[in-house]
Amino acid sequence: MLRASFMRICNRNDPELGQCIKDSIQRLLPELANGIPAIGFPAIEPFSQDSNYFEYKNQQMHGSLHLKNAKTYGLSRAQIRDVRATADDGSLRMEVDVYFPKVITEGKYKGEGRFNAIKVVSKGYFNVTTSDVSATWRISGRTTQRQGEEYLLIDKFDMTPEVGDMKVYATGLFPDPGLNQVALDFVNQYWPSLYKQMLPETRQSWEPMMLDIVNKMFNRVPYRRLLPKAEA
Repeated sequence: MLRASFMRICNRNDPELGQCIKDSIQRLLPELANGIPAIGFPAIEPFSQDSNYFEYKNQQMHGSLHLKNAKTYGLSRAQIRDVRATADDGSLRMEVDVYFPKVITEGKYKGEGRFNAIKVVSKGYFNVTTSDVSATWRISGRTTQRQGEEYLLIDKFDMTPEVGDMKVYATGLFPDPGLNQVALDFVNQYWPSLYKQMLPETRQSWEPMMLDIVNKMFNRVPYRRLLPKAEA
């Protein structure tokens, strides 16, 4: 269960709802580091993913990437900088400005890429270290009835993270170590352009994951307790 000291109950009709939610999320983050087994919420320090799949296509290039046993470090150190929120008896909409000083993701990968008639297949270990990461989470949901109670179902989670710096390391991109290093040097030099091109294509993979994470909590707490309505 959540400890009361880490929770701040916010009233849905509070004129300062955004500030209240901001304080509540910031207090809750350290609690989420080890997860909350009672409500099925996973640990976020590190955040583990058994498997994830990404695909990228354009006219000349087609690439796919399968990540296995990936672990992400640094999520519990997020800084909630601002929250804008509106809520009523049947819905919630939020924009959450968040900042991560450093996020590190590592694990195993298997990739396949095609550029015109050239095909490359690779697999190995990867580490992606990003710093000065900022984003606005755009979250919206509506209430649903279940066993006589109303629960909040988040049905939209969107974001466009901006990254200050990125360092990529990987083994097995090419069999030849020298060529592998050339590829890494290229990625680490031109990562801003590559990141901008690939980010929209990854949305189909991370949006369902983020929706699943937030709904693990909201599915267990009735809306009347999650965001009670203050009596006039």
